[in-house]
Amino acid sequence: MSMPIIKSSLLILSLAMASNLTYSSSLVEFGKKCLVKEDRLNKAQNRLEALSLRAERKQGRSNRSIDRLDRYQAEKELLEIDMAECSETTPNSAFCHQVRLRFHEIAYLIQSAKTDSVGSGWGGNDAITDYEITKDNFNRRYDDFLALCRDSNAHYALIQTPEAYAEVCSSEAAKQSVTCTLF
Repeated sequence: MSMPIIKSSLLILSLAMASNLTYSSSLVEFGKKCLVKEDRLNKAQNRLEALSLRAERKQGRSNRSIDRLDRYQAEKELLEIDMAECSETTPNSAFCHQVRLRFHEIAYLIQSAKTDSVGSGWGGNDAITDYEITKDNFNRRYDDFLALCRDSNAHYALIQTPEAYAEVCSSEAAKQSVTCTLF
């Protein structure tokens, strides 16, 4: 009777070891997939930072264009007052000629600034909108990644299984990743 007990014990032990190897293998696969996801997210974050910088630059250019147009409009209003006075007093004086010349220059600059702004997308916040949409998308994906690859039972099992941890987190870069750290 002891022989069947030994055989069944060996069978159970071998099944347990086989299932442990399979479990360890699935943890390795899980960990490697998480490292790939994390790498993609890091690259996406770098692109997002570049897009943010472009959006900030575009916003700065847009603000400068608005300021320049406001200055032109203010100067045009002052010149209109001078032109009204000139027409009442000395319309043919040198001062009035200079006022009219400057008024036409300012009118041209205003028209040119408006034309340039329409052509360059001035006043539109496409880059900023793109950045916000992309940022929201990134944040959603990063939260999903954290839920799966840091805050899940599978992640905890990966950290607690020495064989799987050693295979997934063998490089120094992997050891510094979110996937291979406990918190």
